[in-house]
This record gives sequence, C-alpha cells and structure tokens, in this order.
Amino acid sequence: MEYKILATDMDGTLLKNDKSLSSKNIQALRRAHQMGMEIVISTGRPYATLKPYLKIIGIDCWLITNNGSVIRNKKDEIVDVIYIDHSTLLTVIKLLENEGIYFHGTDPHYTFIRSYRERLRVFRGYLKYKNLNPMAEGLQLLWSVLLNGTHKRIDFKNYINKLGKISSLFIHSNDIQRLEDLKNQLKVIAEVEITSSGRENIEVLNRLATKGNGLRKVCEILKIPASDVVAVGDNINDISMIQYAGLGVAMGNAEEIVKEIADCVTTTNEEDGISHLIDKLLSTNGVHENKKIRV
Repeated sequence: MEYKILATDMDGTLLKNDKSLSSKNIQALRRAHQMGMEIVISTGRPYATLKPYLKIIGIDCWLITNNGSVIRNKKDEIVDVIYIDHSTLLTVIKLLENEGIYFHGTDPHYTFIRSYRERLRVFRGYLKYKNLNPMAEGLQLLWSVLLNGTHKRIDFKNYINKLGKISSLFIHSNDIQRLEDLKNQLKVIAEVEITSSGRENIEVLNRLATKGNGLRKVCEILKIPASDVVAVGDNINDISMIQYAGLGVAMGNAEEIVKEIADCVTTTNEEDGISHLIDKLLSTNGVHENKKIRV
C-alpha cells in the first residue's frame, strides 16, 4: 500500500538516546519526502526545542508539538492551539503548588517557569543524555534557559487570574511513586488529558489535546484518510496517534503497552528504526501489516 503521511515522534523514536539525529534517519526522511510523503513531526516538545532539529532535517514538515495542543503547517504558521480550560488550569496549578513538585507550562511560544534555578536543575538532568563536556553543558544551559528568549518566569496563579493561557503542563520528579500518586489525583479532575513521555514525567493537557487528535486535524486539512497514514512512536503519549493511523508502528525500544497496541514493530531508536521503517515503506514489498511482526 502507498502511504501518504508519515508521522513520527522525536525522543526515543527519531532521536537516539543522546538526543542526536542519525544520518540514516535524516536521509530516510528526505527520501520519503521526495517520494511524495508528507512528514509530520509529532512531539511533546515545544517548538523552540524542535526548531534546531528541523534545520538539520532540511525538509518542510507539519508539526504537532506540545503533545498535540499546538499544530503548525509547513510554513511554521500556527493553524490550531488547544488551551487548558481556565478553571481547570487553576485547579491543577493549586494541586501542583500544594504538592511542591517541579512543573512548567507552555504555550505556542514560551515555556513558563516559577524559578530559573529550578528550571536549570531539571534541564541539566535532561542534558546528561547528550554526554556533553562541562563547558558545552554550561553553554547549552545558558542558551536554552536564560538567553534565547523562550522562558518566562511567572507567578502562575496571578498569570491565570489575568486570563493567561497555557496549552500544556510538564511535571517532573525522580520519585516514580510520587508521580503515580499525583497522577491518580489528577485523573479525578474533569476536562484534562493525562499522559507521559517518560517514566520521570507527567503531562497535563486539555482532554482534546492528544497527538492522535492533532494528526486527525492535519489529515483533515490535507484531505488524507487515516488509512493512508503511518504513525510511529515509543511511549504513552504516542498511543493515540498509533491507534488513529492506518498503520501504527512501535519502536523496538517502546513501552510494552505501545507494542501491544501497534500493528507492527520496527527496530530501536539506536538501530535507526525510522530509517528501517521507511526503507520497508518505500520498497516494492511494502510493509507487512500483520499484528506484532517486526518490519
């Protein structure tokens, strides 16, 4: 079957564990694009942290960011934003502040934080995957959090009371049980979507803001049916788009629940699973769509 859209997650899928893009995956995306496939990058990341990768990929892509709450077209123009409801947001923020746990919020342009010190600490933990030397790490921290203009320190309650809008909330802790307990408290709040892109985080969004709904919106704009779509990912927040697509693919390194839901499994992100998948999609034999086989 000839597929018209390839939607791919970033972290744990298109990116290696050190957050780098392999030349194999880059060339594979370009081949798919040249063959007429629309490429959709679907990620929990905000646009600012995705933009450097887009320059490396070098092709125009549709973008579903902030876990489905923000959609941009191939000209980087915002075509849809789903914000967390005002009253719901106040309820969630009150809970998070009472818990004393790290969180930040995002909208299409900014990351909202309570403390630069706190944000630098959490961001440093993310940088450990890049295996940077101390000087490079320090420069990356300074640029990403303090200098590039994407972070704003706010009082969340005041911001919300002044009708400030937030599309997603990212909650982080190394205490997995604490996150599980918090997730159970969040689940009783109406009108929210609770998801995760890793074991050390929870993400809170409007209940309509999912990667699956974001992909559906892109398909409606392009007038392409779900049956002509391939979606690939590795974590809980990818499930909705894997279920929506005509062919849902799990990475070899995906969580087991993702593999169970997917139609097939490609190789791991360390084994250039995206390149492997695209090679199969573009081959004359195509992709075997029987459940749970490795493509």
